[in-house]
Amino acid sequence: MDSNVLPLALALAAVGAVLYLSYAVSRKLAMGAAKISRSKNIKIVDRVVLGQDKMLLIAKVGGKHYLIGSSAQSVQILTELEGSEVEDILYPTTNSGNISFKDALKGTLLKKL
Repeated sequence: MDSNVLPLALALAAVGAVLYLSYAVSRKLAMGAAKISRSKNIKIVDRVVLGQDKMLLIAKVGGKHYLIGSSAQSVQILTELEGSEVEDILYPTTNSGNISFKDALKGTLLKKL
């Protein structure tokens, strides 16, 4: 009976080692990919998910901010945001305290019309 325990323990240790190495390698690869994808000139400031594969993004490109619509089929610049609009959306100063991104976006889009 004791002769069957050693191979079982070794097999269990091997499975544990494979799982740990898989975790360590995938973590290292993810960190490398994150370094590659960083950009000095383009930054996603905020985002809101609208559906399974649809979202609105505020992107800062250079010194300008853009409202971008993104889906699985396309990416479109919806409008360029002015400096005061960006400040109102990202740092609202209302009496109620917090304002949702949705409400800030509605207010900005209504100003454009």
